[in-house]
Amino acid sequence: MQWDRAKIAGRLDFLRRTDPGFTRFGCADHRYLLNEPLAESEVTAFEDLYGVSLPEEYRAFLLQVGDGGAGPFYGIFRLDRSSLPAYYPGCPEPREDLLPGFLAGSFPHTRPWKAWDGNMAGGRLPETDGEDYGDPAHIAGSLNLSHEGCGYMVRLVLNGSQRGALWEDGRCSDMGIKPFAHGFAAWYLRWLSDPGPAKPGRS
Repeated sequence: MQWDRAKIAGRLDFLRRTDPGFTRFGCADHRYLLNEPLAESEVTAFEDLYGVSLPEEYRAFLLQVGDGGAGPFYGIFRLDRSSLPAYYPGCPEPREDLLPGFLAGSFPHTRPWKAWDGNMAGGRLPETDGEDYGDPAHIAGSLNLSHEGCGYMVRLVLNGSQRGALWEDGRCSDMGIKPFAHGFAAWYLRWLSDPGPAKPGRS
């Protein structure tokens, strides 16, 4: 895949100029700025270290656009995991990606797992498995991409039939794990086209 960094940077500059107060959701964190792209050797070193092959759309983004920065929600994390958020009490640890063998593991889901479908019958959330509910094995083989807020995470699946798809990890609020988007490029470009409204009167 070929990304157009100049076009993306131009769009981000427009968004920044039309939202000088960074009032769109999450934008105060990334401020519409991209990190510099990575070198091929840096991406390859990460893949070799963790025994993975990154999905093409995301890999090309790292090489051609940037190593995270401006993006949906609070932005895209750096590949080296240095920008992952702090631990939220009561939520799964967001740095599971660094566990030995975690990224090379097999992603276990093909359909939503203990996800709330919006019909909270009797006011109850889906049944959980106690301490097992936060087991990193439930999201093995996926890479943390973005923090939605309140501990919700967007994850990119690296292995298996769901490779390249994005899944939402909502276990922080007992909302389970569910499909989120079919691929990185469509998800990112959709946000770039429509990042939500800026609040008027703030600068």
